[in-house]
Amino acid sequence: MSLTKPTSPLTGLANVRLPAWLLPAEWPQQHGEPVAADIRFAEGKISSLVPSQLEQDELWDVQGALALPGLVEPHTHLDKTFTIRRSRPSRPGLLAAIETLHKDRQHWSAEDIHQRAAQALAWAAANGVTHLRTHIDWFELTPPVAWYEMANLQQPGVTLQQVALAPLGFFADAEAANSIARAVAQSGEHCLLGGFIHSSNWDPAAMANLMHSATRWDLDLDLHIDEELSDKANGLVWLANYLSENEFSGHICCSHGCALASGTEQQQREVLSVLAQHRVTLIALPMTNLLLQDAVMGQTPRQRGITLLKEAQAAGVPVLLGCDNVQDAFCPAGSYDPLDTLSCGLFALQLDTVFDQHSHLICNPAPLTNTAQPELPLAVGTAASLVIFPGSDSVTWPLNSAARVVIHHGKLSYQRLWQAEF
Repeated sequence: MSLTKPTSPLTGLANVRLPAWLLPAEWPQQHGEPVAADIRFAEGKISSLVPSQLEQDELWDVQGALALPGLVEPHTHLDKTFTIRRSRPSRPGLLAAIETLHKDRQHWSAEDIHQRAAQALAWAAANGVTHLRTHIDWFELTPPVAWYEMANLQQPGVTLQQVALAPLGFFADAEAANSIARAVAQSGEHCLLGGFIHSSNWDPAAMANLMHSATRWDLDLDLHIDEELSDKANGLVWLANYLSENEFSGHICCSHGCALASGTEQQQREVLSVLAQHRVTLIALPMTNLLLQDAVMGQTPRQRGITLLKEAQAAGVPVLLGCDNVQDAFCPAGSYDPLDTLSCGLFALQLDTVFDQHSHLICNPAPLTNTAQPELPLAVGTAASLVIFPGSDSVTWPLNSAARVVIHHGKLSYQRLWQAEF
């Protein structure tokens, strides 16, 4: 399928195929799939969404092409990105990647960081991303250069959030924990507190200080937690116990959570039940975790290295998929395209009916922002931001779906289409 550009300003789309999860339960079906929709725009927002009607001449007819709301990239590392050519680890695994990136910091000038991060944001926007969250390494009590560079980045159509990623040991001292949290809180509304929590640095007192400092400064949390396959990892179990006994008013995202698959089934059920009760979001990162977990030189990995996404969904835990690292020591590949992540998840997580049932994992911002009583994307009054996939079909998507048209707030922003095959 090829689409010609509309000849006049967009007033909406005709004959667009949306996923079943996005539509009302009473939406009409044909051959077991939702019928196409007509979407009208007004002042950059959705003004109506109805089953497709004949002869909507004022709308751009996309001929039944698949479409999603603006995509969400919930977990990246813009400070590390695009460093693989100068910093390649000599051995596999998470700790080797951390060591390699430590050495690469000698190159991290403001200019270097800005250039790499701006390129990443431009790629994400062209792929249809409207929300992107980046983690930024903190190895001192004061904000690093990268923290300020991210705050100065601007990419039209993309909401950028930043998370202070400090090793758990930094929170062992209560005053130090308070100092980091205060700096984050004073940086603005799109800033969150984070921490790297692993069996190699486990400290329950530091965890308590981390939680208390977030509470004191009214901060949301996004934690790198249990990024390992050890049944001795303590992070999620400790967090579940803490939330069962203490008030926490902010929103929490837990990224990675690989060790959840290594515990007992009873432990898994208990942890997921508490996370669901407190609306803690679990962010799975299939590409990087498959690459780093159970990584031994010259040996095929025996374990998948991914968290319990299906069990989390069944328990009522909000879930998302993220890319994590892109072209650095942790992951040498990547393109800031959430469809790459979902394609990986399709096989790693054994997902089926991906477009209609699981595409929300890369385009529903509610689990990331924790909006009170969130409306579904593309509801009347929400932003008219969509990604159209000409040439794709609901059976093979997200594979063979690199071509796309991106609409931000009712305006055509990016278009990447392939020529007809010879």
